[in-house]
Amino acid sequence: MAIAAALPVGTIAAAPAAGTPGPGYSIEVTVGSVPANTPVWFAMYSDDTSPVIDSLPTDAAGKVLFAGEEPLKAGMYKVYLQGEQKPVVDVFITEGESQHFSLSFDGTAGMASLEVQGSPENEFFAGCLHFLSEKQQQAQVLNARMEEYREQPDSVAAIGARLQQFGAEVQNKWSEVYTAFPYSTLALFLKAVREPAVPEPSISPLTPNRDSAMQSYYMNYYREHFFDNIDFSDARILRMPFLSNSFRIYYLRILPLDKDILMERTEFLIGKATANREVYEYVVHNRYDFFRNAPYPELGGIAPALAEKYIISDSAAWSDKAFVTRALHFINVSRLNPEGAPATNLILQDSTGKTIALYDVEAPYTVLLFYNPQCHSCAAVTPVIWELYTQYRDKGLQVYAVYVDNVKTDWTPYIAEKGYTWINVWDPDGSQGVYDKYDIHAIPLIYLLDKNKTIIRRDLTLEQLQQMLPQLLP
Repeated sequence: MAIAAALPVGTIAAAPAAGTPGPGYSIEVTVGSVPANTPVWFAMYSDDTSPVIDSLPTDAAGKVLFAGEEPLKAGMYKVYLQGEQKPVVDVFITEGESQHFSLSFDGTAGMASLEVQGSPENEFFAGCLHFLSEKQQQAQVLNARMEEYREQPDSVAAIGARLQQFGAEVQNKWSEVYTAFPYSTLALFLKAVREPAVPEPSISPLTPNRDSAMQSYYMNYYREHFFDNIDFSDARILRMPFLSNSFRIYYLRILPLDKDILMERTEFLIGKATANREVYEYVVHNRYDFFRNAPYPELGGIAPALAEKYIISDSAAWSDKAFVTRALHFINVSRLNPEGAPATNLILQDSTGKTIALYDVEAPYTVLLFYNPQCHSCAAVTPVIWELYTQYRDKGLQVYAVYVDNVKTDWTPYIAEKGYTWINVWDPDGSQGVYDKYDIHAIPLIYLLDKNKTIIRRDLTLEQLQQMLPQLLP
């Protein structure tokens, strides 16, 4: 994420006439150290994406003018030059503040050279960047001295203290925004990306396994307070480049892979977003997509639950009707093949073209496996299922392994190389509708069926299968 400069949303129009600025926006950008006709791009942050608003070539003086008749939505924007190592400059737009200003930066130096006129909020931001650049240069000198005096503990300690002071000075400088521009987009952003301060734990130094206890304390605190600094009632957070990344950190590093905890924390987040409909729809949509595509079978029930509770039950209020339709289709499909019901029959072909139906398999228990040799997760799971098959086939286990793609040259050499002699089948022309019949949203996907092809368990993990087979086939 850059912290940069930029502008618009709305109709691109000619620059307003001289005199009192119009109601829209006009942002003059000057880029130094670039030749004439260098394209300058202007875009709005939209979480992980940056929709381009306009692109203009510089004139002989390195200038471009981005302007529009309608004011920009409050949020973060960026001006940038394309290509690797090209500078990106962020700009902050606050509702009610002037959107007629100018900025300049050097095409080789980027943000450190940013200068702004006509927008106090962005002028303050540029000043903070200059201060940060100065402190970084001073820190480089001190780090070089620390290396030079590394054999002198007193000198190292003094230099270390000075470096810590630099860090505090930089933080204090950024914190000035909360006093100078308390309701600004810049203040909202800086607060949102700041991690919550964790209170010092009251864990005795004599506590057994203290390191583990400390780690557990911090993880539990972050679980409850990770989003404390993000204002979910303010739609401007959707026009900033941090929210999806915050979700990734929270769900992949902080929360355990536990269905109940993940569902509870997701409902907690959705609850925080109810104060703003735009943010609410984003959070529900984002988390639904996450669980819909999560490569963990044990989490398979979360997406349908979210769809039922927050999308379908509230369908009339949703702005994205196409999304609601897709969610409804997903729910209908996810209801197929529930545990305790007969599995939907599949009539597929083996590698020679012979038809083999699922219900033709005669075995006390059948593992129904959906996989692809090109899938990394499948590559880890399938060999273990083969070991289970060889261990339990004489006791009555069969595997109906469905290759879910249609590139035969990826499939047949794989099963020959691995020596998988269980029932290998595929749907070469897609006529069997395997994906629709079994809601294959992530692979490998594992079902366990009894002799009548009744579903004992669906969306099994490998660990669950390993635990069940010894009980069923002792």
